[in-house]
Amino acid sequence: MALTTVVVAGVLSVNAMRLLERMAVAEVNVQGERAAVKAAEDLAKPLRFNVADKIGELATQAFESVGDSAGAAVVFGAEGDMVVEIGIQDDQAALSELVADVLESGTVSTADGGRVRAVPIMAGADGPVIGVFGLTVSYDAKMQEVWTLARWMFVLAAVTFVVMMSLTLYLLSRALGRPLKALSSAVSDVAEGIYDTQHGMSGRKDEIGGIARNLDSLLEVLRAGRAAEESRAEKMASQIRVVEELGQALDSLAHGMLHRRIEMEFPKEYTSLRDNYNRAVDRLREVVEEVKEGAQSILGSSDRIASASGELSRRTETQAATLEQSAAAMEEMLNSVRSAAKNASDANATAHSTREIAERNGEVMKSAVGAMGEIEKSSGKISEITTVIDDIAFQTNLLALNAGVEAARAGEAGKGFAVVASEVQGLAQRSAEAAQQIKDLIQGSGERVRDGVRLVEAAGTALQDVLDKVADMSRMVEGIASSADDQAQGLNEINTGIANLDRVTQQNAAMVEQSTAAARMLNSDADSLNDLVSRFATRPEEPVETKTGKAA
Repeated sequence: MALTTVVVAGVLSVNAMRLLERMAVAEVNVQGERAAVKAAEDLAKPLRFNVADKIGELATQAFESVGDSAGAAVVFGAEGDMVVEIGIQDDQAALSELVADVLESGTVSTADGGRVRAVPIMAGADGPVIGVFGLTVSYDAKMQEVWTLARWMFVLAAVTFVVMMSLTLYLLSRALGRPLKALSSAVSDVAEGIYDTQHGMSGRKDEIGGIARNLDSLLEVLRAGRAAEESRAEKMASQIRVVEELGQALDSLAHGMLHRRIEMEFPKEYTSLRDNYNRAVDRLREVVEEVKEGAQSILGSSDRIASASGELSRRTETQAATLEQSAAAMEEMLNSVRSAAKNASDANATAHSTREIAERNGEVMKSAVGAMGEIEKSSGKISEITTVIDDIAFQTNLLALNAGVEAARAGEAGKGFAVVASEVQGLAQRSAEAAQQIKDLIQGSGERVRDGVRLVEAAGTALQDVLDKVADMSRMVEGIASSADDQAQGLNEINTGIANLDRVTQQNAAMVEQSTAAARMLNSDADSLNDLVSRFATRPEEPVETKTGKAA
């Protein structure tokens, strides 16, 4: 409240000071305006007639009429010449700046917010302008009066504020302090848990009465809460007994005693909890008994499955080993048959090649037989030629003899011809001898050629027989190769089947091993399940086995 009052008073004081300052400035400006206008009217005649003393007197009166607010006063002639000057020189200079405007316009001119004023001096109502009166005012004296008044106002306001605040504090202490102390005492009692305290202020109509009534409501709620807390404490004690009994029952259940039931009477709101627990234990006991029976049955079945899987695994391993040996033997046989088939194929190819060579040799032999026949024919023709040569030699010899006879008859003239005839005769004899030798040789060659022809014909016949045999052998080798190839294909298919059978057998063996492992695991799990369910006792006479195997 004090701060608000101070702020409001400060704002009002500042605005009041500004208002007083503006009023003081306006008052000074109005006073200066009146003095300047009156002086300009009074100076019209003296200035027109240039009465210097009167001009000075009137200017001084106008300057003094402003009082302490006067600053400077000047009078200028129509030509702008200074006639009179009074007061502060700086203000005189400011007035000199306005003279030219006033002489030209013939109207009043002001500056510095109206503090500096120049008024034209008119010769008549309509002019002309014969001079200028200038006047400046100062606000300092008026402002000093305003601040003196303001100080007294501030002092009075401060004294009033102190007095009113003291009175306000006293009244607030009387009106608020005592009730608040009573309320504080009541709140302290409530904080200490005393809910029966009395403060006697619920009938007040102000805010304190509202607080008191709210405090009464709070006390009622707290008293109701205390009663509810007491009731809740009783229920909590009953709940603790229920929780302890239920905890003991759950502890027995955790130790595997499924025959432990809750026989203690619970409060009405917890009866359903006891019934639900007993029903759950009974149902769990029935389930565990069934699980025990199932575990025993599973254990026996898993033992039989494990035994059968072990026997099947051993048999499958034996079968796989035997089948693997058979596959190896079949592979060796297949390799042998493949080798035989390859050799038969090579023999077939060789027989075909031999057959082709024999056929070519047969053709060559036929050509040789034909050639020998031609040679034999040619030898016959040569014999005829030797006969012709022999006839030629005989005729030549006869001619030589005739030539010799004729040469002898010719005498000396025929000596040269006789020599030629002698040489011709010798040549004929040698030709006859040579023809005889050729004939003998041709006859011997003819006999040999005829023997060769017979031998070649015999060889051709034998070669044809060989060719026929080779053809028969080629057909047989081809049949053997075809049969061996078919056997190889059959054995290959058998080997593939055996390999697939071996692979399937190996897979079966692996599956049997997995089944055996699964059966062993099932046996182990069944044994573990049997051990696990043996930890629960469904009857009071049954011992409960702990994790260490000891009976509890």
